[in-house]
Amino acid sequence: MTESNKQFSPENIGNRFGDSQSGDNTPKICYETAEQSYCTRFETGKTGTYVLPYSAFLSAHLPASVPASSFEILTLVYVTHTVTVRGAQLSALLTVIQKGRAETIRIGGSQASGLVTTPTVHAITVVEGH
Repeated sequence: MTESNKQFSPENIGNRFGDSQSGDNTPKICYETAEQSYCTRFETGKTGTYVLPYSAFLSAHLPASVPASSFEILTLVYVTHTVTVRGAQLSALLTVIQKGRAETIRIGGSQASGLVTTPTVHAITVVEGH
């Protein structure tokens, strides 16, 4: 079994994603990467899961942060959909998307790793059109 298949096997899925059945209440990480990803999976929570191909990706916009603001809004425009990601420290997530490595983006947080601050996603909205 390859490493990528192993990480999504039924035995590992509870621990990896904080499944309440396993008793692990660890917050979900807000994104996963792959060396090369053809699609990005957006797990919105409320409206379900969307998988959008990088080949349909048109643009991204992350406005300059306002110091008093506690959140940022990252807008991703695809040929058929517009995705809005609300969270904090989203510039790191934007870099992953820019490099074509975002495999999954979901509502969740990441722990600070040393001095590096990692993104937190509070909400994802996907709408048809742009």
